[in-house]
Amino acid sequence: MLLQLPKGYLSFVERWPLMNPNDVIFIIVTYLIFVLKIGPFLMARREPFKMKGFLILYNIIKITNSSVLAYKFLAYVVDKGLFPRKCEHDDRTMYIIAVLYWKYMATKILDLFDTVFFVLRKKSSQITFLHVYHHVFMVVISWSSLKYDPSDHWAFMAVVNCTIHAIMYTYYGLSAMGPTYAKYLWWKKYLTLMQLIQFKIIILHIAIQTYTSPCPMSMVSYWVGVSNLAIFMGLFTDFYRKNYRLKSVSLVCNRQAID
Repeated sequence: MLLQLPKGYLSFVERWPLMNPNDVIFIIVTYLIFVLKIGPFLMARREPFKMKGFLILYNIIKITNSSVLAYKFLAYVVDKGLFPRKCEHDDRTMYIIAVLYWKYMATKILDLFDTVFFVLRKKSSQITFLHVYHHVFMVVISWSSLKYDPSDHWAFMAVVNCTIHAIMYTYYGLSAMGPTYAKYLWWKKYLTLMQLIQFKIIILHIAIQTYTSPCPMSMVSYWVGVSNLAIFMGLFTDFYRKNYRLKSVSLVCNRQAID
């Protein structure tokens, strides 16, 4: 059962940019075609683009945007409570959360350019199933939540997710500055650990809030959200194991062989 939206909610949300399903479908299909087919084909005989200055600016924008969104969602959570005990789905409350969710959705669409820049820089090793699936899913779920189930249940998730992304783009920004700043990037593997901790915190929060709050949450949103968080946990765990754990074990074995 979906949240009973106030009368007039869909009428004003549907007038906003990107809320037509055709727009989102076009964006996702174009993204997939470019990063999987057209982009690699066009770059096959080209030198990678040098984008140092642009990437630094891009990451500064992403850090700022993620930080501001994290603060605004946090303010909303503080005002309504971590586990809201009242259902205040009046027009004003719904408009506030809808605006926040729209900005969050727009941020996820902007995140798609991360992959485009990998293609232009010929960083094909970065374009994994995990990377593409994660980016596409976040656009789809943020759009559908805004349109059909803009409940308070996802506000805390947005706080945690935006905070993690602010930290993540700080790493990317430092990385874009070149080898001189490599010594400041020793914490790369901890980004994946932070992602995994994020998923666990969000699942715990959703479970507690769903079964304690009087405000109903769509069971469709609940199971889609939780199941995909579980998928993300599996994919990120596999990524961490392959890129850090196995490499660490291999390095130790090599050292022992040398000794």
